[in-house]
Amino acid sequence: MDETPEELEQIRREASEIDVNHYKKRFRALKAIALGALLAGAVELAFVMIDSRRNPCERVRNHFCHQDPKGMQCQTYAGILDESLHDDSKAMRANIKAQCQSKIDRLKEEDNVEVR
Repeated sequence: MDETPEELEQIRREASEIDVNHYKKRFRALKAIALGALLAGAVELAFVMIDSRRNPCERVRNHFCHQDPKGMQCQTYAGILDESLHDDSKAMRANIKAQCQSKIDRLKEEDNVEVR
């Protein structure tokens, strides 16, 4: 050992300042951020899945009934909603739902109305 006592003291001070857990802390922070992003994505996915499961005819009916509860379109879409749920033919129910979805798309494109 060629170091002088002053150099040894300097080395000891520098060694005591080293944080041995620096990388552990960094990786814990990165893991926490990744977990938060994953959970946020899972919540968003759940909301999208719940929203896409809703009947489009119900969404259209709710939109028009919110605007005018006694209006003609509210009553019309109430009947269409009933048909989309209780028609005997599965193909007809799917066709009615597709027409309601096209109504939602048309309202969004032409009138910039968001149907929720």
